[in-house]
Amino acid sequence: MTKFRLLIKLLIVAIFISSPSTLALPSLNSAPNDDVIAGIKALHRAPEKEMARLKLLLASQQTSPKRHEWNYLYALGKEKRGEYSDALAYLEDCINDPYTEGLMLQRAKMLKAKVLSNTGDAQSAIAILNSVKRWAMNHNVIQLNIGALMTMGYTFERITEPKLALDNYLLAYDMATQFKTQVPAPHIAGLIGTVYLQLSQYEDAKIYLDEAYRFAVKKGNAVTQGHFAQKIASVERELANFVEAEKFYDLTIGIAEKNKDTPLLARAYLGKGKLLLDRGSSEEVISAARANFEKAIMLSQPQESKRIYFEALMAFSRLLLSTGNTAAAIEKIKAAENAIRDVKPGYLHLEAARQKLTIMEAYGDEQSIVNALKQYISLNETVTESLDKSRLQVIRTLYELEEIQEENSSLKAITQLQADKLALNNQRSFLLLVVTSLFVLLSILLFFMYAKRMRYQRKLEKIATTDSLTRLFNRGKTIELLEARMNELPHKSNKCAVAMLDIDLFKTINDKYGHCVGDDALKLFAATAKQNFSASVDMGRLGGEEFLFIFQGVDVSETVKQLETFSQSLKDASIKALGGEIKLTFSAGVLLLTEAQSISSVLEKTDGALYEAKETGRDKIVVFTCL
Repeated sequence: MTKFRLLIKLLIVAIFISSPSTLALPSLNSAPNDDVIAGIKALHRAPEKEMARLKLLLASQQTSPKRHEWNYLYALGKEKRGEYSDALAYLEDCINDPYTEGLMLQRAKMLKAKVLSNTGDAQSAIAILNSVKRWAMNHNVIQLNIGALMTMGYTFERITEPKLALDNYLLAYDMATQFKTQVPAPHIAGLIGTVYLQLSQYEDAKIYLDEAYRFAVKKGNAVTQGHFAQKIASVERELANFVEAEKFYDLTIGIAEKNKDTPLLARAYLGKGKLLLDRGSSEEVISAARANFEKAIMLSQPQESKRIYFEALMAFSRLLLSTGNTAAAIEKIKAAENAIRDVKPGYLHLEAARQKLTIMEAYGDEQSIVNALKQYISLNETVTESLDKSRLQVIRTLYELEEIQEENSSLKAITQLQADKLALNNQRSFLLLVVTSLFVLLSILLFFMYAKRMRYQRKLEKIATTDSLTRLFNRGKTIELLEARMNELPHKSNKCAVAMLDIDLFKTINDKYGHCVGDDALKLFAATAKQNFSASVDMGRLGGEEFLFIFQGVDVSETVKQLETFSQSLKDASIKALGGEIKLTFSAGVLLLTEAQSISSVLEKTDGALYEAKETGRDKIVVFTCL
């Protein structure tokens, strides 16, 4: 549970304690008036007819007190059409209208935030949604709070921050479950399951998607049922439940064909083709998978959104490559690149570039490989830089708004405490209860301010002791840990082994493939080490391609055995991740410590053993022995 969800629950408890009589239940009905509700339904039922009616009203009645409602509804229709500039213009008219106040004003702001997130202005959208959430909390409008949380989650999804999106969706789900609001919890469960699917947390995804699917079946909503069936099929495929996956793909195909939902049908054929390849590789299976991919390509090519078309082309290209049809595989890659040529460079472009590089490494000449590698490296740098800037803006916005919100909450709590003391001056029998409850509320706020401060302090400490590239300990922290482990030896009658590792021919990798590939090699080395060694092994980067590992409670033979296992894992991982030409190996010097020594002595001895390993052929482990 995040601190925000816990804070809301504690605030509700505090409000209950401090109530002078019976607790006034939070306002759950956050819907606008009946005319606006009717307009929203009309936009869903007959959008073109309703938009024409609203346009006529806005043109003919310039001074009507209902004009702000028409502006809101017309902006909602424009947003659904994807006409975001027009939607923002009408929302500004609605927000600035003197008749727009209270709940209606907040709903207009929330729609504006959604439009801004669709246009890429996540920072402004988050600022607006935070103000809407504050208003909803101050006025006990739970339904509006849920809407703001869902829109916040949608905004984070738009900027590829699924974990932040998940936090907001989970909080909205908890509130919808607890208060039985107009937005059903299973509807939010579908959003949660979709994000878990993106995060490859398939067991969690299955739980929430099943809930959303059962709700759609219960309500008889075939369209929604089809979309969740397709997602459940994807989850079951990833969990290797192939029979269940095929059942849901076939169900999706039937629903999509009946409803003439071409995008959903294309996704179902694409997923079923991948499922077939997961289950086997016979000529019959490959032929069936190919037929499904071709259907997906044919159905998705005319669609406005090219995401499914791109994914189908990529899947088909991989299939063609597996059968040795290199020319056709390249042709599909080029078609996929062409499909997203007007899209801002992102993960899709990176995926296409990597697939092209894979094909070139397998069948291309040297120049083709170099060109493909340059394209991939350039795209990777562009995408990484763009994502880093976006995330920095969001984090900065969240931090600043959180600080302001906490300061305002503290000030409000103190002011309320003073007002209550004056108002209850003649009710001394009740004064103790009120003061106590307000003190609890203030303590909760101060606790969270303290917790937030400690969280940021831990982040700073981690940054100060962690190598930014490999996420292992940096040199200073590694030396500090080595000294601490040696100081423990006489007290614990323990033994400790130290290994200095150096990646072989690392300069050659940098010179031949570039520093980006060199950085990837260092990251791969660190990631593989974390997978191979337990938490009892302290791992740090001394600098460059040199690392120091500290093994606790093991002898030399066990240390060497673990290092040999790691060496093989690193070779296998590098072949898969860095291409066939690069096979990462390392040389290592090992020293067994039975009593405390000086840091310089330990480093000198392990370095000497490492030097011997490199001088006698590399890719080996040498144990220091006294002469």
